Amino acid sequence: MANESLRELTELSARIGSNLDLVQAGGGNTSIKEADTLWVKASGKWLARAAQEDMFLPVPTADIDRQLKAEDEKFPDYRTREGVALRPSVETAVHAVLPQRVIIHVHSVRTIAWAAQANGKEGLTPLLAGLKWSWIPYTHPGIPLAIRIQEEAQKRPDVLILQNHGLVVAGDDCAAAETLLGEVERRLTGSSRSASTPDTERLRRLVDGSEWEIAHAAEAHDLATDIVSCAIAQGGTIFPDQCVYLGPAAAVVEAYETLAEAAQRYQARYNFAPLFLLVAGAGVVTKREMNRAAYELLLCLKRVIERIPTNEPVTYLPADQVARLMNWDAEKYRIAMAKAKN
Repeated sequence: MANESLRELTELSARIGSNLDLVQAGGGNTSIKEADTLWVKASGKWLARAAQEDMFLPVPTADIDRQLKAEDEKFPDYRTREGVALRPSVETAVHAVLPQRVIIHVHSVRTIAWAAQANGKEGLTPLLAGLKWSWIPYTHPGIPLAIRIQEEAQKRPDVLILQNHGLVVAGDDCAAAETLLGEVERRLTGSSRSASTPDTERLRRLVDGSEWEIAHAAEAHDLATDIVSCAIAQGGTIFPDQCVYLGPAAAVVEAYETLAEAAQRYQARYNFAPLFLLVAGAGVVTKREMNRAAYELLLCLKRVIERIPTNEPVTYLPADQVARLMNWDAEKYRIAMAKAKN
């Protein structure tokens, strides 16, 4: 039974992992419960590669209970079926506290666009009518989030909207969980703002002879050419992986600045060297060494922000929560894994 269950989980994971609107880089995680064991994705592994890489770990539920009671996030390494020692996902306890057998956690751009709005819960209420869902106020990922979700578990929700974070769906098997994921995504489909064409000539002049280059992905430029998106992006951190992979806010190049001057001003404020710069009205430039993981999060950020209605108040993560995420050992481990693979 375990082999068949893992095959189904692997196939499901690869499908959702290949959808950038659901999963970016090493984010997102899936699991299945078998007797007294939770099979869960390893931290830092990319769901998109689930069919090629051995990435699921058998974590005894007794171990998870112990970590929860101690409020200790430092799980030991476990071994995959092929014997590779890896850390389990930072959200392992989140999967365990929900009673359903299969859990899917994704960083859905549609969900985050709603979950980052000041009135997001109220806006979602009619859209999710008829589903068993709960709104979870922003809580630091991992053990703290699992403890908060425990408070809702007795209601047995099948859908969790994580404020400024993402989506969790649960089902009694892989097919049910995937179907529910598709239903939530369908209900949250909405319009997005259009943007102007990038000013490539201006961007070329700016990057000439520098350490920067014009963003390769054409859609990334919308983040700068749409004035509303540009303003939202520089306002702060909207979701955890944004600050973890890209920094605490978007850096914007003022009309009087060079790229180097804008980068220096940003670093002086945030103590973080920017990986990308928004040239308002013109487009986006990136560091030449920017890896695929960061690129995927840049596109995620763009897709989230373009779905937030104009003039809708945005809830950003508080500075102390951003600092906690960026200095969190679990996230440093994920970033190291991403760099090793990309």
